[in-house]
Amino acid sequence: MNHLIEKLTSLEPHLASKIKGQGHVIPRVCSVLERGQFGLQPTGKPLGSFLFLGPTGVGKTELTLEFSRYLFGGDAVFRFDMSEFLHLDAVKLFMGDETGSPGRLGKVLAEHRQGVLLFDEIEKAHRLIWDLFLQMLDAARITLADHRAYDLSGFYIVCTSNIGSQQLLRPTRLPFATLERAVLAELHRFFRPELIGRFDEKIVFKPLSPNTQREIGQLAISEELARFRAQGFELTVSEPAVEFLVRRGIQKALGARPMKRTVQKFMGDAIRHTLKSGHRPTGTLAVSPLFDHLTIEQ
Repeated sequence: MNHLIEKLTSLEPHLASKIKGQGHVIPRVCSVLERGQFGLQPTGKPLGSFLFLGPTGVGKTELTLEFSRYLFGGDAVFRFDMSEFLHLDAVKLFMGDETGSPGRLGKVLAEHRQGVLLFDEIEKAHRLIWDLFLQMLDAARITLADHRAYDLSGFYIVCTSNIGSQQLLRPTRLPFATLERAVLAELHRFFRPELIGRFDEKIVFKPLSPNTQREIGQLAISEELARFRAQGFELTVSEPAVEFLVRRGIQKALGARPMKRTVQKFMGDAIRHTLKSGHRPTGTLAVSPLFDHLTIEQ
């Protein structure tokens, strides 16, 4: 128990160090996670459930991955893109069928006893799947179309949705609380109240401010520098190079989602070119005079 208390005491600061610009989200998420880990959820329910709302690339999936890694270690998030199950003929791929096929969900539940079930863009799933979610959120055991019962008592359930995102992305001086109410009102117009009411937390994520975008970029850069330092490459990054990476790592349609990949690509390319030239990659990463890549100034 002492180890669990120590671990959960560090959960909120850990998530706050990894997820930027969503300070209002993390305490609410930790409340559910801590109740789940202490075994305080009602008997016969999953460990906890969330509906994360907001635009693409603001941290909904990243937060899920981070708390999963922290609580369960690697490879404990089982992710489903619900846009793949929009049409009736695809429902069986998800839920299984009478011939004994378990479907994708059944395969995960048959092979794993704990972790996080992440359902991206739940609004795009077929309505029959919404009915299944009523069961999943309400009971720790469900029966799928293959007539087998599956145990969800060791899982957290996370659903994400872009419903109402246009309300958040529109230029406005309205306070976030007003925008949040508008998003939740749109959510209630879209889903049946009995489905919405079954989630432990329904949380609207904020769009990323320029300062938050820079924080996310600096975090990704720091993580890469630490990774390369472990390989013996002592590097620093110039301020213009930070701006270069942040500008390319944020995209209007994807938010900060491309940031890590962008940082890995441009920093990795600079190191690769230095190694190919026969030099050791140490020094300062700077913007090349050609302005389309980074170079290492030794």
